[in-house]
Amino acid sequence: MPDKTHPSHPFDLPKCLLPPPPSITTTLLPPPGPSALSLPPTLLTTLTDPNTQPPPNNNHPTSFISALRIRIPVFVTEQKCPLDAEIDADDARSWHWIAFDGERPVATLRLVPVTTAITTEGEGEGKGEVVVMEKEHVNLGGGDEEGERRVTEPYHGATKMWDGREPYIKIGRMATLAAYRGQGIAKRLIEESLAWSKTHAAELSSQGGGEGDDSKPLWKGLVLSHAQKNVQGWWGKMGFEVDVGLGVWWEEGIEHVGMWRRVEVVS
Repeated sequence: MPDKTHPSHPFDLPKCLLPPPPSITTTLLPPPGPSALSLPPTLLTTLTDPNTQPPPNNNHPTSFISALRIRIPVFVTEQKCPLDAEIDADDARSWHWIAFDGERPVATLRLVPVTTAITTEGEGEGKGEVVVMEKEHVNLGGGDEEGERRVTEPYHGATKMWDGREPYIKIGRMATLAAYRGQGIAKRLIEESLAWSKTHAAELSSQGGGEGDDSKPLWKGLVLSHAQKNVQGWWGKMGFEVDVGLGVWWEEGIEHVGMWRRVEVVS
C-alpha cells in the first residue's frame, strides 16, 4: 500500500495556504499498538461513506477510527485503492494527527518513526537495516513481454540528498475530505506534526513510542514524503524538495516522487 502523502487532489494550490477556519481543532493520537491491526472488516466497510457514523467499539482507539473515517473515503472510495491494504504495520507504531470540524473528522496524517532504509509500505521499515537494491519493475502488459513496464518502488540506495544511512521519519496517509479541501487544514497538520517532532526526537528514534534506546539510531531532523507527482508543487510550498535520485515510481496506479525536508531538532 502506498504511503499516500498528498493533499487529496483535486484542490486549489493558492487556497491551500489560507488559514483553516476557526472551527477546526486537532488531536494527536500516540501509537495505537496492535489494536490498530485487528479492526473487523465489517467495521472498515462502514467507513467507506464519510457520512456514516461507525458503531461504538471499546476495543479499538476512537481516534484511530476517526482517522480511518477520512482515509478510507479518500483512498478507497475516491482513488480506488484496495480496502484490505489501507491499514498496515506502520499504523500501529505511528503518531496520528486528526483535524475535526466540531465532532466530525475531516483531515489526517501520520508520522512514521525512525527508519533507516528506503522501502515501500510494509517492507522492512523500522528494522534498522540499510537496504541497497536495484529498481524493481512489474510488467503491466497482460502477459505480453513487450508490454508497458513501470517502476513500482523508489530507488533503494544512497542519493545526492540522502547518504543511505541517516535515519529519517516519514509523513504519510495524509488525506482531507473533499468538502474541506483548499482551506489550509493539511498545511496546519504538517506544521503541527513537524513542530511536535522537533521536541520528541527520542520517542521517534525508539521506533514505536517507548523509552529511548541509545543502541538505536538517533533522529536528527530528516523527514521524507512519498508525494504524488501531480501535487509535488504543493509539497514544495511546505518546504520539501524532490530527490531525483529516488526516481519516479507507481503506487496503486499513481506516480510518486520522494521529497525531503529537514527540521531543527530541539535537544
